[in-house]
Amino acid sequence: MYSYRITLLALTMALLLGGCSTKELKEANEALKLELQQEEAYQQQLRKDYDEQLESQQRLSDREQKRARSEIEALRLDLDEALRKNNIKVQQIENLTVIELGQTALFPSAQVDLTTEGKAVVEEIAAALNRYPDYSIRIEGHSDSLPLNQELKYRYTSNWELSAIRAATVAKYMIYALEVPRERVSIAGYSDTRPIADNQTPEGRAENRRIRAVIFKPRP
Repeated sequence: MYSYRITLLALTMALLLGGCSTKELKEANEALKLELQQEEAYQQQLRKDYDEQLESQQRLSDREQKRARSEIEALRLDLDEALRKNNIKVQQIENLTVIELGQTALFPSAQVDLTTEGKAVVEEIAAALNRYPDYSIRIEGHSDSLPLNQELKYRYTSNWELSAIRAATVAKYMIYALEVPRERVSIAGYSDTRPIADNQTPEGRAENRRIRAVIFKPRP
């Protein structure tokens, strides 16, 4: 709440200095409030999705937890700097780093082969990961809720298969092309079971078609 008030105050001052009307201030306030509510819901969903990993981290000693949080913050900043030019979201959730990669950032439409730009993004993630050899990464494939179109259905049985294959494609590129040790890489295909947006709208479905990379420190 404190953070929201600071953000709202800064926005209000900026709009006042810019000569905005009361109506415009109200609209900006409502838009900001909605954005913050969506971000809070996103954070809550992440905690629910990774409850097991977070619980595992909590069993570390206080000293180990403090060290892990310091390392994961450094890793997040490292990735944030590397991926900023691609408008890729990097989040820190306690001792986890979560990277949301839109489908179009990695794959051509209806394909499972990485684009040149997609390879460059994966290379940035692998380079950062290799600077922290004690950390592992899980590559997750996610889809929207629509059935596969005819082009995709010809090659894949379901969104489950497609989401898993795309995750595997990223993992294989990390392991075989970028030499990330394979024991540090795992994959999962979630299909449409973990949406981050409304599947009833084209914009929401586009957000849900994604790869998510989760970086964490496994327990010894």
